[in-house]
Amino acid sequence: MIPVAAPIRVRARLAAAADGPRPVLHASSTAVYVDLDGWCLGLVAAGATRVPCALWSALPDLTPLAGRPVHVSAGTLTIGGEPVRIGRVVDPRATTVAPATSYDPPRLPMTSDLDLPADGRLTAAHVDRLVGRGPGLTPLGDDVLAGWLATRAVLGRPDATVTAAVRDRFGSTTLLSATLLDCAIRGEVLPQLGAWLAEPTPTAVEALLAVGATSGAGLLAGARLALASVTTDRPTDPLWRAA
Repeated sequence: MIPVAAPIRVRARLAAAADGPRPVLHASSTAVYVDLDGWCLGLVAAGATRVPCALWSALPDLTPLAGRPVHVSAGTLTIGGEPVRIGRVVDPRATTVAPATSYDPPRLPMTSDLDLPADGRLTAAHVDRLVGRGPGLTPLGDDVLAGWLATRAVLGRPDATVTAAVRDRFGSTTLLSATLLDCAIRGEVLPQLGAWLAEPTPTAVEALLAVGATSGAGLLAGARLALASVTTDRPTDPLWRAA
């Protein structure tokens, strides 16, 4: 048995999933990702980033699970016949944005290539240029969008046009990245991003930038863009006060 903690929607999706085998999308020492009916479900090791679409285990190394068949049975994930048991349920939604009079401008490797707007106001045209842009399981352009979408969601200011454009383009990126964008739309974030939104200290910046090769930098740039996009509303907007 593999004990895990599960984000709320991960548990719900597993409970609703039909019994049967699931194709493995990626397997490494830190994470195993499978296709759960068009949604990417992960199992991550203790030292891995706790993405909001994964089951969080205390296992130090998932290498022994690589290559083993994955099934869902009665709402339980099994890997090589070993059940993954949910012992704790967590809520990955960020709830707080620290009040501030100013924020650092967005900074990102390849900023000029991604053509990010200085005022932070993304449009459907920006989404076209960002979705799927860059290598890896979570392309850099998607990370920027995830940071922007999640921050706007936490502020209670989702953008319907940008959100619809992102949803329309889920098929243009990896399944993991599309799933994380779906999470971001709901304000579900990595713990490092949630910590930075709540208290943007140098330590929080360092922790976020340490996520992946460029994922943390993309999320941070996207979050800063989102904050810039609502700058003119700050003086009277109660959402800028800590929740």
